[in-house]
Amino acid sequence: MTNSYRQLFELHDQVAIVTGGGRGIGLAIAEGLGSFGAKIVIGERDPVLADNAACQLREQGIEAMAVVTDVTDHAQLTALFDQACAEFGELDILINNAGVSARIPAEDYPRADLQQMIDLNLTAVFQGMQEAARRWIAHGKGGSIINLASFAGVVADPLSAPYAATKGAVVQLTRTCAVEWAQHGIRVNAIGPGYVRTEMTAHTLDTPEAGAVIQAKTALARAARPDEMVGAAIYLASEASSYTTGHILMVDGGWTAM
Repeated sequence: MTNSYRQLFELHDQVAIVTGGGRGIGLAIAEGLGSFGAKIVIGERDPVLADNAACQLREQGIEAMAVVTDVTDHAQLTALFDQACAEFGELDILINNAGVSARIPAEDYPRADLQQMIDLNLTAVFQGMQEAARRWIAHGKGGSIINLASFAGVVADPLSAPYAATKGAVVQLTRTCAVEWAQHGIRVNAIGPGYVRTEMTAHTLDTPEAGAVIQAKTALARAARPDEMVGAAIYLASEASSYTTGHILMVDGGWTAM
């Protein structure tokens, strides 16, 4: 491989917002993008997680800042973009990572919980996409949007009906907006993780019955680590994927292949 090909993955001085970047997949992606030269803006609702994440990145020599943000609040979401641009310049990359999951029988799913999941997993994702696209279109520049979808957005995952529905919607937002915004040089793609061991999923993975099912349905027979999502994010954020848009890159250990 020549140096010119290696440079396809460089993100030097590009500005990236990572929502839900205080821990788990979001923090791992922030570290990965930052290690390739991107300036990172962590959008995180929890002030302690936000500050700790930004400090952790800066300790690694990554230019980073944190903006305490509830992405379901449109005013706070707009402020996140404003502060990112004021500190680092125009945005280049948006990672829509903030989200929540729950395992509840469909017939018992509380209405309030359903609305909260839609607000975070779907509405906030779309509004983040809109915010980025409007700015890029107004400035006549392109950019890369990477949404976090899920294997559950393309195949059934019992006990996760509302989650699966929101992730299925993210898949279609990704494909449709990729086509609609292609004329503006805006690429829209998604990563579709399988089960990833995070604080949010540890309880399910450590439940013997559920853990056994997940292991059996995954070709690699294990859950992923958060850092195993990073390579896909770097690829989709960089010039290495300049001819890739509207794609759902499954990083699911072979779940959807079985």
